[in-house]
Amino acid sequence: MDEFSPLAIEGLVLEMLAAASRRSVKITERPIPHWLKQVEEIINESFAENLSIGGLARSVGIHPVHLATVFRKQYRCTIGECIRQRRIEYASRMLSHSDATLVQIALASGFSDQSHFSKTFKQFTGMSPARFRATLSP
Repeated sequence: MDEFSPLAIEGLVLEMLAAASRRSVKITERPIPHWLKQVEEIINESFAENLSIGGLARSVGIHPVHLATVFRKQYRCTIGECIRQRRIEYASRMLSHSDATLVQIALASGFSDQSHFSKTFKQFTGMSPARFRATLSP
């Protein structure tokens, strides 16, 4: 650890987040169905809410199995993984730009409690939310 360690850690975390966000980018050359774009918009706008595949499917008039299959083929991740990714991205921004407590950030990001948030955050970033925040502080 030296004076540049926080900068190096922040750079690595941002690279990991960028790599994770690129995972959801469409891989195939086929055009994305309109209803799938609607599902993606719903997820992006409502990731902190309690979403379900059945509810998403009903909102766009598609069978849940078809939705799950096409979503996974198109984005190379499940709907649940996509939602968790959005929650972690949002939480990372909040950790970087706010003084909210970890509990407040966990709840605002859609996690049921701080423990689940911390475990998921560490799985995605390799560090706890508190350590992530500490690396960004001068």
